[in-house]
Amino acid sequence: MRKRIAAVAVAGLMVMNISACQTPNTSVNTNGSAEATVGAAEGASTVAENETVEAAQGKSTEESESQEQEAVEAAGIEKKTLPLYVTSADNKQEIDLYFVDGSVIPYVSVADISSLLQQVYESDNPAEPFYELKYETDGNQAGYARGAYKLDFDFENDTIEFNDYDAFFKMDNSLLVDMVCLTANTAKLFQQSSLSTDRYGKVVTFDLKPYGIKLIRDKDGYYAPLQTVSDVIFSYYENMALYNGDSVIIAAYMDDDLKKIFNSGSEKWSEELAEFSYNEICFALDYQYGLKEIHDIESFDKLLSETGLKSEFLSSDETVAEAALYKLIYLYLGDLHSQFNGISYMTDRDKLTGMVSPIGMGLAGTAWGNDRDELSTARDKHYPEGIPAYEEIWNTAYITFDHFTDRKPEIDYFAEPTDEDNSDADTIRLMQYACQQILRENSPVENVVMDLSINGGGDTCTAEYVMATFLGQADLSAKNTLSGAMTDAVYTIDTNLDGEFDEKDTLAGKGLHLFCLESPVSFSCGNLAPNAFKASHKVTLLGQESGGGSCSVHCFSTAGGSQYQVSGFRRFSIMKNGSFYDVDRGAQPDYFIGEFDRFYDRKNLTEYINSLY
Repeated sequence: MRKRIAAVAVAGLMVMNISACQTPNTSVNTNGSAEATVGAAEGASTVAENETVEAAQGKSTEESESQEQEAVEAAGIEKKTLPLYVTSADNKQEIDLYFVDGSVIPYVSVADISSLLQQVYESDNPAEPFYELKYETDGNQAGYARGAYKLDFDFENDTIEFNDYDAFFKMDNSLLVDMVCLTANTAKLFQQSSLSTDRYGKVVTFDLKPYGIKLIRDKDGYYAPLQTVSDVIFSYYENMALYNGDSVIIAAYMDDDLKKIFNSGSEKWSEELAEFSYNEICFALDYQYGLKEIHDIESFDKLLSETGLKSEFLSSDETVAEAALYKLIYLYLGDLHSQFNGISYMTDRDKLTGMVSPIGMGLAGTAWGNDRDELSTARDKHYPEGIPAYEEIWNTAYITFDHFTDRKPEIDYFAEPTDEDNSDADTIRLMQYACQQILRENSPVENVVMDLSINGGGDTCTAEYVMATFLGQADLSAKNTLSGAMTDAVYTIDTNLDGEFDEKDTLAGKGLHLFCLESPVSFSCGNLAPNAFKASHKVTLLGQESGGGSCSVHCFSTAGGSQYQVSGFRRFSIMKNGSFYDVDRGAQPDYFIGEFDRFYDRKNLTEYINSLY
C-alpha cells in the first residue's frame, strides 16, 4: 500500500497525512480563520469497477443476479443503479445500491465489495497487483478470504470481523504496519534490514449493534451500509465514499469536476439521516481514533453528550450538525492532525462560516499558526529572497526543507544530482545533492545542520530516507492501536546511487558533527525525525521542543457528505529496550535557543555550534 503521509494546508496548518486525504488547491489563511477552512478542502472517496462476484457455489452470473433480484423483491428492498465515479469524473461507472423498507440509507451488496475494493486498492497502489479474494457465504455469514486471512460479516450479530486486520489489507511484500510503503520508482533506494520485525495483533471485531447499524440478509442477498463499508474498508486505503442521492463518488479527494457532481445532489437532510450519520461517526471514531485513550475518551457518544454536541449532531438543520463536527475537531480533539476538510452539498456555507468563525482553528491550531508566522517572519528577515535548500556557512552545511515531499513518478531518483536539485521541491533529491556536496573531495564541511524548524510533516517513506542519511540506518516503529499489531521497520538507503548499501551512503561515521534545528512547528514527520535523532545519540538537537504528532492521518466522510480527518490508529513510536514509546510529546532540544531570530542568523548560529565542541 502506498501509504503517503502528505501535507495538508488548512488555514495555515501543515499536517502529515498517511491517509493521503489531501486537499489540493486549498486556500490558506494563517490567521486561524475558519472561513478558509470551510471554503477549502473537499476530500472525497474512491471505489471500484462494478464487476459482479459470482457465488461461491459456481452459479452463473445471470443466475446469481436473478436469485438476488428475487430476494430483493421478497424483502421489500429497493434496488437502484446509480452513476459511480471512481477517483475522477472521467471514470464513470455504475453501482447498485439497496434501500430497505423505504429507508434513505444506501446499502451495497457484500458480493460487490471485492470489485469496489480492487479499484480502491489500485488507485492507491497503481504499480501493485491486487491480491486474490474469495467470496464465501454460510448461512448468516458472508465475507472474503485472502488465504488464511478472513473478513466476515455476521448478519445475526451485526458484526464485521477480521481475524487479522493488518494482514488482510497489507501489500504482499510489505511489513505488517507499513508506514514506509515503497513505490516502484524509489524501492531500489531502500534495503530492508533483517532486524525488521512484525508482531501480529488480535482479532478485530467491529460491533455495529450498539450503534444501531444493521446488516441486512435476505436469502442469498447480503447487504451492508455503504457508509460502514467506507469507514471500515475503503478508508484503510485512504479513500472514502460519498453519496448525494443521485450518484456515488469514491476518491481520496475531489477535484473541481467531482465537486460539481457532488454538489448537485438531491438527497435531503432528515431525522433518519441525522441519526444514522451521528451513529456512524461515533462508530468510526470509537474504533479508529488513535488518541482516544490519551484524550480520556470512553466513547464518542459519551463525549458528545458531556459536551452538549450530541443534540447539535442530531439537529434537523444539516448545517448545525456540520458545525458540531467542526467544534468536535477543533475544540475537543485539537490534535492538529484532526481537520475539517470539506462541507456537504446540503450545507449553507455562509451560515456555517458564521457559526464556526469564532472558533478558528482552536487553541492548538491557532498557537501552531502563530508560531509558524513568527518563524517565517524571522527567516524572511535574514533571507528576504528565500532560504537556500542547501548552503554552506564556513565549515557548516545547512539543509532546509519545510515538508517531506511525496515521491514523484516522473522523477529519476537514480540520476546524478545536479545544481537543480538544490531545491526543496523534492526532499529525496535534495538529500542526494547534499550528501554529494558534503562528502566531495576537499570539502570544508565539519558540521551539518538539518533545519526542520518550519517543517510540518509529509511522506513517511521520505522521512525514513532522510533519517537514514544522518544515521546510517533508519528505525521506524509503529503500532496499530486498533489491533495491537506492531512493526519495527529498519532500512538502509542508497544516496550515492551506486546500487550498494554501505557506509558510503550516509553522513554517519564520517567524523561530522550532526545537528537538527527544531521548533514547536516541527510536527508529524517533522517531529518524528528529531525524536529518532534524539534516541540515536548521534545527532544534537538545537532550538525548542518539537510539536508532536504521533499518528498517521485517517480520512472519513459522513453519511451527510461532510469530509474530515483524524489522528488514526497507526501510531509512530521510538523503540527503546524492546518497548514502543510514542512521540506525541515532542523531542526536547539538547541546547535551547529561545529567540526565533537566532535560528536564521546563521553566521552567529555557526559560531555558536562551533563553540559546542
